[in-house]
Amino acid sequence: MYKKKEKKKSAMTRPIVFLIFLLVVSRLDMSHQSNLAQYPVCEPVFEYFPDCLAFLVGFYYVPTKICCRHVEKLNKLAKHGLGPQTICFCIQASVKGTQPRLLASRINSLPIMCHTHLSFPISDSMDCNKVHKRLDYEEVVLN
Repeated sequence: MYKKKEKKKSAMTRPIVFLIFLLVVSRLDMSHQSNLAQYPVCEPVFEYFPDCLAFLVGFYYVPTKICCRHVEKLNKLAKHGLGPQTICFCIQASVKGTQPRLLASRINSLPIMCHTHLSFPISDSMDCNKVHKRLDYEEVVLN
């Protein structure tokens, strides 16, 4: 009987954690909306990157398929469009001051779990001015 209560509690905890995550993301969306509007060049990053946040902050154990597809799109933008430095600035603008923070271990495992590489850095605290405009970031933690 004790194990059933434990499983029930665990099953109830997941939706609550997910609701808290949605609240955090929606708060981010509302509080940063005016600030993010300053960066029209970042619109693709603001569209693609949020699908990976639940994994990168530790709410999901694996990235979603849509997250992995969007990492591929961001890789293409890094190589043939915006460049890694701009994507770095855009990611920082989108997660600045939010909690929970991005986890370095999840940043490292994202390209492995998505069966790809990163052509752009993911960090909430690095100096994007030090990022080369065109460079491959294979399994680099910049956090």
